[in-house]
Amino acid sequence: MKRALLVGVDDYPSLGSLTGCVADATALRELLARHAHGTPNWRTELITSDAGPHAVTRDRLRGVLTALFRNARDADLLFFFAGHGAQTPWGADLVTQDAVSDSLGVSMNDLVTLANDSPARSVTLLLDCCFSGDTGNTPGLQTAGVAESFRLNKAVLRENVTVMAASRGTEVSQEAVGHGAFTRILLDGLEGGATDHRGNVTALSLYGYISAAFDAWEQRPVLKTYLTEPVVLRVGPPWLDPELLRALPEHFATEDYRLQLSPAHEGDGRPLPPNDPGTLEQQQFDYLGRLRNANLVTTDDKRDHYWVAMESGHVYLTSLGRYFWRLAARELL
Repeated sequence: MKRALLVGVDDYPSLGSLTGCVADATALRELLARHAHGTPNWRTELITSDAGPHAVTRDRLRGVLTALFRNARDADLLFFFAGHGAQTPWGADLVTQDAVSDSLGVSMNDLVTLANDSPARSVTLLLDCCFSGDTGNTPGLQTAGVAESFRLNKAVLRENVTVMAASRGTEVSQEAVGHGAFTRILLDGLEGGATDHRGNVTALSLYGYISAAFDAWEQRPVLKTYLTEPVVLRVGPPWLDPELLRALPEHFATEDYRLQLSPAHEGDGRPLPPNDPGTLEQQQFDYLGRLRNANLVTTDDKRDHYWVAMESGHVYLTSLGRYFWRLAARELL
């Protein structure tokens, strides 16, 4: 019950054309359709301006959005738009190909109304267009600041609705290297850059990954959300096999346990020949090495495990390792 609508518009007959929006939507569809290990993920629908100057009209965009939100109870919904965005006296719009003065496209406020009123389990809105950060800034709830051009924006989102926008409501969004600057990093995050130790990519991890890529002189990505259960947007390559995380209590009796090594953990015959797992101590030593590479275990003075074993020293869990130990002990992994 995960469905995603992806829209990319490059060709604008009455406006300046763009170059990376169709590529954005197409690449995102390929990533969202399947997890990194190949299992199905989102059921996607792709609509782009490649089909002609009237492929993404206001009527059509409103129609496919209506279909996306129809019969959505217990579903996870995702909408992505790449194209022009514009500010109007009534709020910001997603600009469609048939844009004319005073009727530019679909209102970003209408988009949030659909999300807030939907019975869907979750709604994720990903917008790569100018002024996209205005999404959710409900008219009539904004507080004027010290200058007419500055407002303390307020958004109203119901539970488990998330808006991730390429730029603030006062900023334009840039293109770079054949993609939107925002979407290029978003794609990298979904491919694996924003995964947690189990390989999960959520809006929270993705925003942290994207936000750090823009400096103080560039557009500022925006995240607005009211989450009680983050949706896994995609499962990428995990840092560790989940079975290794589940095994933590088997090696550490408590989360603060200091596991003593010995020269037997290094053992003889390294490197081991193919198909030889080594002794139980050597297997545990290799297991601890994989945990160390994922920053889950450490040693006093961060000494190498080889010397810790030779001197019968101790290995213990980091704060992150203790976190996963607790999850494993409660059978939540």
